[in-house]
Amino acid sequence: MSLEMFTTSDVATAICSSCDKNEKLKLQALLLVKNGLSPAKVAEDFSVHRSTVHRWMKRAEEEGLSSLKCRPGRGVKSFLTEEQLSVLKKALSEPIPTDDGFSRGWQTKDAIQFVREKFGISYSKSRMRQIIKNLGFSRITCRPQSKRRNQALTNEFIAEIKKKTLKS
Repeated sequence: MSLEMFTTSDVATAICSSCDKNEKLKLQALLLVKNGLSPAKVAEDFSVHRSTVHRWMKRAEEEGLSSLKCRPGRGVKSFLTEEQLSVLKKALSEPIPTDDGFSRGWQTKDAIQFVREKFGISYSKSRMRQIIKNLGFSRITCRPQSKRRNQALTNEFIAEIKKKTLKS
């Protein structure tokens, strides 16, 4: 199957029906080449190597447009074993006790330190966030207080609300 076998409409339909951003990028590059732009110019515009665009074109020609989907198993493999990941997941499920007797949630830097001390493996912040996300946890951040906030009025409002709830 050659690149001429696909119409621009076929490629545009594939772009619209795709929900994978990497697949869309490859299809958009293919569409630009199909519309007469040189693969070298497309590569420059998409900040990829020229041979990458040629590889996408060849894959689409040989295997069809659906071959441009991301294939599973690509990318850097985790240094942590399944057992270590389950230990990390269990640890992340428990709050961290603080010196004042309370506890707090985990931060990325805490997870990095835990993995380094427990398993001797160092990760960057972005990679650790990815590992934490893959374990099923979501990132929650506190909303900062406004610098214009009037704390006295806030305390007065809270006291008034407490009075009303105690009366009812």
